[in-house]
Amino acid sequence: MGLKLKLGDLGWVLLVGGGTLVANGTPLDNNLADGLLNALTYNVLQFGLPAVLLTRLANERVDAGQLPAWLAYPGVVLLTIGLGVWVIAPSLYPVLGKVEWWGSKEDFNLAGSSFIWHSLGMTVYVQQRFSKRVQARLKALQDDAAERERKLAAAQLLALQARVDPALLSERLATLDRELLEQPERAQARLAALIAWLRALQPHVEAELSTLAREVHALRAYASLMSADALHTERLHLAGLNDPPDWPLAPLVLLPLVRPLLDEGQSLWSLSLLASGARAELQLQALGPDAERARAAAARVPLQELARRLQAVHGEQASLRLEDKQDVLPLFKLSWPIAASAPTPP
Repeated sequence: MGLKLKLGDLGWVLLVGGGTLVANGTPLDNNLADGLLNALTYNVLQFGLPAVLLTRLANERVDAGQLPAWLAYPGVVLLTIGLGVWVIAPSLYPVLGKVEWWGSKEDFNLAGSSFIWHSLGMTVYVQQRFSKRVQARLKALQDDAAERERKLAAAQLLALQARVDPALLSERLATLDRELLEQPERAQARLAALIAWLRALQPHVEAELSTLAREVHALRAYASLMSADALHTERLHLAGLNDPPDWPLAPLVLLPLVRPLLDEGQSLWSLSLLASGARAELQLQALGPDAERARAAAARVPLQELARRLQAVHGEQASLRLEDKQDVLPLFKLSWPIAASAPTPP
């Protein structure tokens, strides 16, 4: 704060002082070939130093709303010239010397010419500074708009997540009716899985988006609901996801990704979580036993649509891709940014 010189200001002090020297010659001798170092020292100390310090002070006052720009920056020019010509320069005479012919007339001539050059320089500086401020403000507004769009997309997806697939619900209820007559215990387990799945689909009233824990819970409930005994996930192995972290995650991505694979009815899949720094990655790996059937199921996943949903909430840094090579089983990778302070799962 205030009149305190920083290390990075030294270059500006030299630039202002050298520029004034070139524009005006020298305050003590108009011949730049003689005593150039002495003349440069004068200009740096009497113009460059006060100009930089006073400009910083003006910036602080303008940014804090304590002074209007139209008053602060012209005031810097007037103070720089006044202090430089009639205060700083006389104090340097005993140290740097003074030519005999220099007098009051030369002081006013120097002040007049320096005022012109400093006014032009200050005008350019103020224009550039306010242009950068406008650009920074515009970028902040754009970032805020993008954040609002992401929140709106998350809210819309949460509302969509709360909708239940009527065909799936009808099919599961029909299965329950049949099992209630033939296998009552299994029917009770399937009903519990159905209830758990429906609860997992309901977004929290105060939530802006879903979480990894909630999405995995919905996925586990769905896999149990679709299994033969309604107790186990069977064809979906959740590796190290018994207690997933509550990291924010876009809804309607993970479950729609896995559903076509489980509905295929044959292939086994493994879901695991990796985290590094501020990013997390879910890997969904096919385990067989039929590679062709696994590839056919993977091809039915609406990959592009799910990737757009993911990026609508987490931005362009999020991605969803399928690695499907001829000699290996299909592998889905879902990657998205998380908070840098988020704990890494064991």
